[in-house]
Amino acid sequence: MPVKYMPLESLVEIMTGAPMSRARKIAESDNPVDAKILVPAAMSDGRIDDSQLANETVSKVRDELFTKEGDIVVKASTPYDCAFIDKGHEGLLVTSFGIILRSSSQALIDMRYLAAFLGLGQTNRELQGMSKGMTIKLIKKRDIGSLIVPVPAPGEQMRLASLFEGTQRRKELCRAIAEKSDLLLQSEFAHSVFDEN
Repeated sequence: MPVKYMPLESLVEIMTGAPMSRARKIAESDNPVDAKILVPAAMSDGRIDDSQLANETVSKVRDELFTKEGDIVVKASTPYDCAFIDKGHEGLLVTSFGIILRSSSQALIDMRYLAAFLGLGQTNRELQGMSKGMTIKLIKKRDIGSLIVPVPAPGEQMRLASLFEGTQRRKELCRAIAEKSDLLLQSEFAHSVFDEN
């Protein structure tokens, strides 16, 4: 099956998030906006943890810096986690910690497939090789734009994207089972050993 190799910047629109220091400065003429902020701690292993989202009142920020369904947000610092934005996570403000990848009008790539590719260990290592900085390794918009992406046929992209989504669902289920198991164990210890009622 033929696979093309294309730079990321030719497949998607790439934007950096809003600098929070600027967003927090609210001028008298501004109409402040209450926004849910996508902070780095809210992204891990390809998912968004709603409990980690922050709420903040900010000045008017450009609409394109709020997530839209189908976007991918990539952390600009290690470990370069990324998350595919579903319908339930539209409207989150992305700060300068993140890089927004948005489907272009040509739509040569399935964004779910791209999220799966960006979540691979070998892709992460490649991004780490592109990063700059002494203590905090940051990846810049122009660097991530030069990342070469394998682009298989649309049907193969859909198949791999579905496989990725199934894997993510299984991971969520395993996380939920682990949390419930821990609670059960704590409850049994509390009841049997610590005599808590």
